[in-house]
Amino acid sequence: MRAIPAAIILSVVTCVSGAYFHVHEGEEKCFVETVPEHQVVTVTVRHLENPGVECMLVFKNPSKVEVFTKPLDPVAQTADKSAYMSQTKGAHSICIRCPGSSWFQQTALKWELSIELGDTEMKPATRGDLDGVENAVWSAIARAEAMFAENEYEKTTETEFRNASERVNSHTVGVSIFIVIIEVVLCSWQVSHLWTFFKREKLEP
Repeated sequence: MRAIPAAIILSVVTCVSGAYFHVHEGEEKCFVETVPEHQVVTVTVRHLENPGVECMLVFKNPSKVEVFTKPLDPVAQTADKSAYMSQTKGAHSICIRCPGSSWFQQTALKWELSIELGDTEMKPATRGDLDGVENAVWSAIARAEAMFAENEYEKTTETEFRNASERVNSHTVGVSIFIVIIEVVLCSWQVSHLWTFFKREKLEP
């Protein structure tokens, strides 16, 4: 299994229509996306060159546990869209898995995949009744909420990192003070021992 950071493959998700890649039969290829807690991840996937090999879309949480799987139609030419709401924050993996149909033949399957954060269909029941302007407004709101959630996640992560750094620094200072005290005690003991030795040998000046 090969995991590829989504930041490298997809750059900025909201500005990329899709990333093209190949998956060989018997393998899976994963994209890693850092997702805040309770954030909707929408994945659009389409196979461009598939001779009929059955593949699956797999979501994995930061612990690498599979939390959602979906079979992909091996003959459909249209894009398949799936959404999953994250239950924990962290690096989630979105994978295409193709078990393969033969031990001796591993066809390279070409895919197109895009990842979006945020609910892109806030009102699915009435979406068909909205005109183009309203669609754009709802889409902008959804993306703004996704950006806000991601910013909040980054702030939380930064705060946790800063607190961890402060704890490490405090621990380091404590260890340094302890070492200094030990060195002072050892020096005092050595001086006292030498003084006693000089007196015993009558070498005291």
